[in-house]
Amino acid sequence: MPLKFGRLGVATKTYYVQKTGFPFYDACQLVGAMHLFFGSGASSLRDLRTHWELSGPVAGANPANYGERLKGKGLERVEQTTLVVLDELEVSRGEVEGFFEARPPKAEVLKKAKQEGVLRYLEPAWQMGARSPDAARYGALAFERGLPSKRPLPEILVATLGLTQAALAYGNGEVTTVLPVLESSVQPMTPFITFKQRYQHRAGGAISAVFAALGILADLGLRYRIQDFAFAYHGGRGFYYSGLLGLHRLCAAFAGVKEFAHEALGYLERTRSLEAGVPLDLARLLADFLKNPSMDTLAAMARAKARVLVDESLPVNVRGYVRAAASELLGTLVSIQEAMRMAEARQIPPPSEALVKALGEVFRGEREGAWIGAYIGLERADKPEKFYAEVAKILSRALARAEKERKWLAKNLKEAMDSLSSEEVLSAHDQRTFPAHKTAFLLRVLASMKYQPAKLEAVEAAQGEEA
Repeated sequence: MPLKFGRLGVATKTYYVQKTGFPFYDACQLVGAMHLFFGSGASSLRDLRTHWELSGPVAGANPANYGERLKGKGLERVEQTTLVVLDELEVSRGEVEGFFEARPPKAEVLKKAKQEGVLRYLEPAWQMGARSPDAARYGALAFERGLPSKRPLPEILVATLGLTQAALAYGNGEVTTVLPVLESSVQPMTPFITFKQRYQHRAGGAISAVFAALGILADLGLRYRIQDFAFAYHGGRGFYYSGLLGLHRLCAAFAGVKEFAHEALGYLERTRSLEAGVPLDLARLLADFLKNPSMDTLAAMARAKARVLVDESLPVNVRGYVRAAASELLGTLVSIQEAMRMAEARQIPPPSEALVKALGEVFRGEREGAWIGAYIGLERADKPEKFYAEVAKILSRALARAEKERKWLAKNLKEAMDSLSSEEVLSAHDQRTFPAHKTAFLLRVLASMKYQPAKLEAVEAAQGEEA
């Protein structure tokens, strides 16, 4: 049931937003109705499959303010839209309100309402029939080319208002508009007016769209129940489509993966202006993991992260900045565990803390990038016995050097090598769970290396003095 605002002595109204079967257009309708009828006031939402029911105190917004917002987004240049639609919304406020007050299927008001064509910037799939595969999960999905190209004018006006709230994602000449798809609320909610609305990433339009959705989720995910994100893609040469981004697993798990999501957002933010190279490969893998989390993708991310940390092709002026960004991605035990949960990795023997710490210290002590050869040897080990043989080889070589140069490290290495025969390590010798165990182990080693050259040199000098 809708929340009873009336019990507080506040005049309330209920509005009904009918679904058309096109996710982005419907998201525009819902967001537009929230803003038009409730302004910055609270409202409750019920998803009734074929339509949404919105209830709340009478408030309302000034549509004139949203015209400038639409213009500020540059959408009128991208899609040659006009601001006349929003001007008409202000004039027709009573008619629009009456349309949305009618209960679905709104047969009478549909007969009376003026019909207009749905323009491409509001819903590309209406004209072309092209939708993303994830749109198949939409509860009231329309058939391709299954609806007439015209809709009631009040509906189009409100959807246009909702479009002014969409985030814009730019990438390589592509523009994608993104809006959250809300679930039923059990608490009053105010229209979301605070999330960042411009995102750009040169890894491509698909990565920019995930970047935008992740940014919105970081801003709103703990205040609203978001089930996915609707999008409309506007590409070059007349290529347009829309649907759902397919981030439902991330949305559902967000409260439990906040640290990993924060690191992912930071990495995409700090690599958005790079034009090519391994850092963009890692950005693409990250976007793929957020949409379809799997251990295979997580392992690929570990490989890419290691390459970014030693990438000499990066411009000198951004090299340290980008390496630090890669180091912070999956940079803590908590975020690694969160990513493993997203990939549904269960009952994996945890990496030995002593071995992880020792390998991290060894790799940090190498001259810049020299550790990557030994690291690749660990990556290529396809069996537990081979993997831990490589670990032993790396530690024994480091121990021989450390006994002469860094005695404090030699002590740590001896303790780590003693642990190679412990039950903690032997429990990892299970071929079924080994790939996931190896990925977790390597991610922990990379996390322990934290790319902060000046700080690490100071710490090592202090430890040497103590020894």
